[in-house]
Amino acid sequence: MKFTTKLEPRKWLTVDYWRLDTPRASFATRHGWSNADVDVVAPDRRIWKAIDFLWLWMADGANVGTMQQAGSIVALGLSWREASVAIAIGNIIIAAAVALNGTIGSKHHIPFAIASRASMGFYFSYFAVVSRLVLGLIYFGINTKIGASCMLIMLQAIWPSLKTYPNALPASAGITSNMMIAYFVFWIIQFPLLMIHPSKMRWLFFIKSVVAVIASFALLGWAVHTGGPGPVFAQKAKIFGSTKSWAWVYGINVAISGKTTLALNISDMTRYGNKTSVTYWQLLFIPIVYWVFSFIGIVIASAGQAIYGTLYWDPTAILALWTNRAAAFFCACAFGLATLGTNISTNCIATSNDLAFIAPRWINLQRGAALTAFIGGWATAPWKILASATSLTTFLSGYIIVLAPVVAIMIVDFWIVRGTRLDVPMLYQNEGIYRYHYGVNWRAVATLLIVVPVNLPGLIHAINVNIDIGNYAYFYKASWLTSTFMAAAVYYLLNLVSPPTRTLVDAEPTLYDPENIKDPNADAQDVVPEEKGPGDARE
Repeated sequence: MKFTTKLEPRKWLTVDYWRLDTPRASFATRHGWSNADVDVVAPDRRIWKAIDFLWLWMADGANVGTMQQAGSIVALGLSWREASVAIAIGNIIIAAAVALNGTIGSKHHIPFAIASRASMGFYFSYFAVVSRLVLGLIYFGINTKIGASCMLIMLQAIWPSLKTYPNALPASAGITSNMMIAYFVFWIIQFPLLMIHPSKMRWLFFIKSVVAVIASFALLGWAVHTGGPGPVFAQKAKIFGSTKSWAWVYGINVAISGKTTLALNISDMTRYGNKTSVTYWQLLFIPIVYWVFSFIGIVIASAGQAIYGTLYWDPTAILALWTNRAAAFFCACAFGLATLGTNISTNCIATSNDLAFIAPRWINLQRGAALTAFIGGWATAPWKILASATSLTTFLSGYIIVLAPVVAIMIVDFWIVRGTRLDVPMLYQNEGIYRYHYGVNWRAVATLLIVVPVNLPGLIHAINVNIDIGNYAYFYKASWLTSTFMAAAVYYLLNLVSPPTRTLVDAEPTLYDPENIKDPNADAQDVVPEEKGPGDARE
């Protein structure tokens, strides 16, 4: 007798297994343009209060990067007082950008990717989203590597033998064996926290902010008690005249640049706000939080120099020298948590929203977070990026010459051109009023083509100092300021010359329950309504 067995294909290998089983998109003209995480936030999820954003910024500000920022400005030749003022001015400016752009989310409860369609056009918005996505994935890995440095201190505090753990990796790997162990442990701990929905993360940021603040002030107290104010506070400016003036400008630019990506996608967070006014509090929270922790970084570094004889702007370098293993463990743990909070708020939430926007039929925020963890955490090999020549990291930091104009375009478009009025349902429709010509707002394209090339020579010189561009190099020192204000002016003038009248609305439509919307062109879930040809719906 012959027996045969019929093997059914594994479900996880089928396409249907991975397709999201979500209600039909709220306002999209075809199934697959949106999903529950890309849609307008439901009223029951609009629970973030102003105080929750304070915890967000404190969790983000009390980290290693913020404390190191003053060091990069002092290294220009400015005194600590001048560096502190530059940081304060820079954070006031970026706080204004965050508040202005974030209002789109808190007022209309839509993510950055959807909001960008109003100014960029239905299809050109993908340019802004992909640009932010690529940087987010890379910086996710870099921040994970910074968190791994804290984790290594923690592991060495538990197992001191890990300090002398034999390295089995070649020098070309850019990372040692014990650091790779720490990286893997930090990544494992970080992964489940990434899976929390952004609307429920306010308590996570609260806990992290409390822990990080306690550790920061504990480290500050130890540093001042042990080493006093230190030599940094006695140092005066080492540069004068026009050189000093340009150093001021560059210092302000440094303070602003690090938060440009967050200013761009802040709507991904503010859309969960319970009222529009929660965004305005950023004007107060951001300058205070980041100035305070930057100043703490100056004090710790200065006192550390008096104690150890070497100037360490990275506080984790001081922790690694502590002989008190318990103290080193808890402080490193707090800074690791703060770094994790930064990675979630600045990178993971943004990339998850971007991925869900690009492929809403297949990716929601949870899947986007998982992809971010694997692609950003491993495929980008952040340890090689940090160990490589400075040209790549210079390019990454210099990419603000593209992102800053996008921020300016969105702010001018929302506040001046439209007077904060948007037809939200139309933002989800590929044949709606925000299609413009072929899905592209030519005004935004023209603005970028005019503004971005202005700073390209400076970026090239920053990557390779052997390329002489003369005094034009000074222009790049103010790259964020020049890019933003030029883009704002150019975009505004283009809209004066040729107003986008078809996309302007006098009154905003009343939003209705997405679950009551049914696509009249498709009865079955997998039926896609026929689309019109490109350019059929024009301005």
